Amino acid sequence: MKVFDNEYSGLKQDEVVQRIKENKINSIESETTKSYKEIFFHNIFTFFNLINIILFACVFLVGSYRNMLFILVVIFNTLTGIYQEIKAKLTLDKLAILNDNNIDVLRNNDIQEIPIDQIVLDDLLILINGDQIPADCILIEGQLEVNEALLTGESDAILKTKDDHLYSGSFVTSGKALCKVMHVGKDNYVHHIVEEAKKSKAKQSQLNIALNKILKIISIIIVPLAILLFAKEFFIGKELFEDAVVSTVAAVLGMIPSGLVLLTSIALTLSVVRLAKKQTLVQDLFCIETLARVDTICLDKTGTLTEGKMVVEEVVSLDNNVDIEKIIKNVNYNLEDQNVTSLALNEKFPKQKDYQPWFVVPFSSERKYSAISFKDFGTVYIGAYQFVFPNADEKLKELCFHYTKNGFRVLAIGYSKQILNESNALLDDLKCIGIVVLSDVIRTDAKDTLSYFKKQDTHIKIISGDDPITVSSIARRVGIDNYDKYIDATSLESDDDIFEAVQKYTIFGRVTPIQKKQMVLALQKHGHTVAMTGDGINDVLALKAADCSIAMASGSDAAKNAANIVLLNNHFNAMPHIVHEGRRVINNITASASMYLIKTIFSVLLTIGMILFGHGYPFEPIQLTVIGGCCVGIPTFFLTYEPNFNRVEGDFLKTVFRNAFPYALMIAVFATITVNCGRALGHDMKMLYTICVLLTSWCYYSGLKNIYSPLTTYRVAVIYTMQIVLYACFFIGHKFLNLGNIDYIGAIFLMFLITFSKAIYIIGFHLFDFIYDCIEKRKK
Repeated sequence: MKVFDNEYSGLKQDEVVQRIKENKINSIESETTKSYKEIFFHNIFTFFNLINIILFACVFLVGSYRNMLFILVVIFNTLTGIYQEIKAKLTLDKLAILNDNNIDVLRNNDIQEIPIDQIVLDDLLILINGDQIPADCILIEGQLEVNEALLTGESDAILKTKDDHLYSGSFVTSGKALCKVMHVGKDNYVHHIVEEAKKSKAKQSQLNIALNKILKIISIIIVPLAILLFAKEFFIGKELFEDAVVSTVAAVLGMIPSGLVLLTSIALTLSVVRLAKKQTLVQDLFCIETLARVDTICLDKTGTLTEGKMVVEEVVSLDNNVDIEKIIKNVNYNLEDQNVTSLALNEKFPKQKDYQPWFVVPFSSERKYSAISFKDFGTVYIGAYQFVFPNADEKLKELCFHYTKNGFRVLAIGYSKQILNESNALLDDLKCIGIVVLSDVIRTDAKDTLSYFKKQDTHIKIISGDDPITVSSIARRVGIDNYDKYIDATSLESDDDIFEAVQKYTIFGRVTPIQKKQMVLALQKHGHTVAMTGDGINDVLALKAADCSIAMASGSDAAKNAANIVLLNNHFNAMPHIVHEGRRVINNITASASMYLIKTIFSVLLTIGMILFGHGYPFEPIQLTVIGGCCVGIPTFFLTYEPNFNRVEGDFLKTVFRNAFPYALMIAVFATITVNCGRALGHDMKMLYTICVLLTSWCYYSGLKNIYSPLTTYRVAVIYTMQIVLYACFFIGHKFLNLGNIDYIGAIFLMFLITFSKAIYIIGFHLFDFIYDCIEKRKK
């Protein structure tokens, strides 16, 4: 079919094939997930795997074969990590195909929709409002307004007409045009900019920062502590070489938080897979944590509260000498806008050509109106009445307010006999000849979804480009609190005005794209964790500024590229599920991480204690492997699946260390006292080591019951079942685990230490707060 007024046919099929052979194609490597090679490499070749292999070799060389069992756990962890990442990759790659960006091209005199990586040199692209320009082009027919913020940092729309250059990575904000591709692939901006927009935003989450800190500290101290402990045991303590090696291996194994890293990776990966099954594409793994901390959600009315569709309810004529319907039909014929207002007008008033167009001003979200000058007729404006008639008389204001207060959108139609020749000019003799009344179609799921956020004490801010009274009325219909607290954003002239307004108001109307971004930043300055939803080109800047951004798959390419999460089914009611998933995974990671860090902290403290105050490290690798499995690995695995939808608050690193430190201190203190006092009194060392093992397991289960409080029936069942399993292992496999018998003095000593455990816990709790406060003060 023919498009535009001139007869362009585009490339023929053989020309396309020839360009593909010459590699003149817009192919871009756009992997949003790791390759299989990267998955295997990153899971196998890790620092801690290297340490484990060295420890395995040490134990093997001294012939302590039963203490080599830990390597099976390492292998299992590695294989599990590989399996889960591959599973997530397969799921996300399938979803990514659904989210691929397509573009309309003119080939063989037909319009075809193709993926952007199939564009070839000299293709004719048809660009419309909302498109992200996929390749450098030159405009050959039509006109566009383009936002080049990603290239220049300026958010102002730039008018592009015939022979103007269009750069990949910029966005079309209004108009329609036929454009010829000048560069493809690595030769244009899209290779750098679109890829950066598609990939995960490089924001550091608390979880990511905390894990990196823990791994960095352990990596620094693990080797010198191991050398000092071995030297103390072998040269000063006069332990056998085999015993010194086994003790050192046990200490180092305890320090390695490999289970913590695996737990976090698997938990986040499984969360991504679960969300994928709900048709939710996660483009940033750690944004799941941000979701769990969100306390404020900024919603764009269109696509969230409403379906993004409009219908014309009424046309009010204010001048009996003109045929308004005829004028609107001619405007529709000459405007190529594809926004919801234009679609509603086109549906109500079919296109008609009676006048010859002279100059066309397409609609833009910044200008809020469109205009056409017709030869021998005059100029017609159509748009928001406040922008078309900024100095409207009281009669027009009252008429428009009558509709807007009831939730309708009002478009004013202005007419002047003058001919327009500047795209941003309002003619001085403009007269309002009528208004068009439109209504939004409310989403059926909006009320229930917003009710959920209300129950979660999550603040809702509606940020829209529409009339604030109209938005307020819609907010009232869907049950938003404080719907009557609205403001016209045109009255907000400075950053300070916006900073104050975001705390005071709920509804913001007439908001420009740059103001949306400023509002998100202002909320963040107030200490809020902000999620932003949007689907249009005017939402891109705000989406990039938000802590977590969510786009609809039906929205513009620009919005999807900027978002952390894409709702592929376009259903706003998926939001509660997404927030629940984020809270569940982070709350459970926080609890599980606390349990894993008990081993790391007590191993470090106990090693330092043995270096300074005595010798005879009381644990063997096989004992720590069994304790770790029954007290941490297995119970936390089952407890991770339990729903926990409480909002995540507080610093992750402080929380997990505060949970773990008191119990780690208990184990370190008890073990140091038991070994040194017992040796001084002449007790059997094997019995003393057995007391340390029992005390350690008791401290672990005390930690489980406290960290996972309040104890539900499910939690009680998991914790006590694993406690029974552990003590059964001690009883049945006491010889294999190298455990001894405890005499009545040892039993009394064991009960004595347990009795004073509460005091040690309280000391550890306050000691941690003191140390943490000292560190924070030193930072400041």
